[in-house]
Amino acid sequence: MTTNSPDDTLRRGEALLHEDLITPLHDHEESRNRLLAHIDGSTRVVTPEQANSLVAVKRANKGITEVEHTPTGPRFARRGLFRGSLIGLGGLLAASAAPRYSFAAGTGRDLLVCVFLRGGFDGLSAVGPVGDAAYNKARGRLRIDSGLALGSTHVLNKNFAALNPVWNAGEMAVVLGSGHPDVTRSHFEDQDLCERAAKANVRSGWIGRHIASSSDPSGTFRAITIGSRVVMSLTTTAYQSLAMSSVASFTLESSWNDGTQLMTDLQAVYGDTGGVMAGQVKATLDAVTSLDTIRTQTYRPANGAVYDKDSSWHTGLQDIARLAKADLGMEVACIDYGGWDMHQNIGLPTDAQGPFSIMAKDFATGLAAFRTDLGSRWKTVTVVTMSEFGRRVELNGDGGADHGHGNVMFLMGGGIKGGKVYGTMPTLTSGNLDDGDVPITTDYRQPLSEIVSKRLRNDRLAEVFPGFTPKAPLGIA
Repeated sequence: MTTNSPDDTLRRGEALLHEDLITPLHDHEESRNRLLAHIDGSTRVVTPEQANSLVAVKRANKGITEVEHTPTGPRFARRGLFRGSLIGLGGLLAASAAPRYSFAAGTGRDLLVCVFLRGGFDGLSAVGPVGDAAYNKARGRLRIDSGLALGSTHVLNKNFAALNPVWNAGEMAVVLGSGHPDVTRSHFEDQDLCERAAKANVRSGWIGRHIASSSDPSGTFRAITIGSRVVMSLTTTAYQSLAMSSVASFTLESSWNDGTQLMTDLQAVYGDTGGVMAGQVKATLDAVTSLDTIRTQTYRPANGAVYDKDSSWHTGLQDIARLAKADLGMEVACIDYGGWDMHQNIGLPTDAQGPFSIMAKDFATGLAAFRTDLGSRWKTVTVVTMSEFGRRVELNGDGGADHGHGNVMFLMGGGIKGGKVYGTMPTLTSGNLDDGDVPITTDYRQPLSEIVSKRLRNDRLAEVFPGFTPKAPLGIA
């Protein structure tokens, strides 16, 4: 691949608009950040300049780049509006916290709420094995030895107490030793691996493949991302994706004219471009129009549900409930909860102000409010949590835990056979560990495949999880 850029090259960062060609890999150690280019069936690391060169050649767009100054303010021409933007039209809409939504025609399937606990969730700080001397020694004062009994073998950290009613109702299950068997302990690579749920040359995510293989490919709201980019698990070449920060802010605003004029200008500028950009612009403008009525109405949670307005996690779940009740045909809602990369000071489970305790309570109370708010709709909702990896069994010298392997998954919903622990985890003696880590005893795709088949009514598992052969069902759904 040449590094010489054509005259009509893109500015630095604009290549990230084309995720099927360029994938940014982010690691918490910035020196390991890099860009991957997907060229002729192979993947290689490239510089930002090489990425832009590739995209400029593959996706050349010779559109006008000038800005016309009019009495009402500047009017941007075709390429000029997006030059230098990292996220295209999403930059006009705003980018903050992170639920991501996918809508499709009504099918009778469950609403899947996929929660990605980014940073490497510490399953051993959430669910503790009862009577495991090796665990008690390794975790010391940070061990979990009191809380909700999950049967006779494990206990749930009491800071998740808001979820106790869900467990007691038989609507919450815990999967032990879960993870991807090819985990590398690199944040972004393992997030990418988990969300793709396929080999590296498959440039789509498992949820995107589910939607593409089970629903009508048309519809403005097939996939919506709140945040700066589409989450990997939702990506696919079968449909366009949109970005928004929240329902309330999903509108176009301009400092020089009203949103209506801006929409008119965008339609005029991009209406004849063709290709991916034209499709994205049309889909976004259609979505703005479609959600306008919902956006302008005051939302009041039902059944006495109370969300914490200062928590982006709570407000994201509230938006999911709001959209579910709007009956737009939403099939998938993906929402991130980041900040679990606790290399220092996890905090005592008995300390309500400890870092892990605060996040655990926020996580649990948000889901409890979401369940209450949905009321009878909860019967057709399935919540699944994922994380790129677990943490090491033994704590480090800073009272935290470093990157590990096996983890826990939470599954909740009216169609979950809950009140039960699934999967296995051996006693955490050194001989049973994977280089000091909890071993992965349950491929995370096993419970996901059962959810896809039983609750999402899609039996095309070979398409959703290529290269994975399900084992005997856990019986979780």
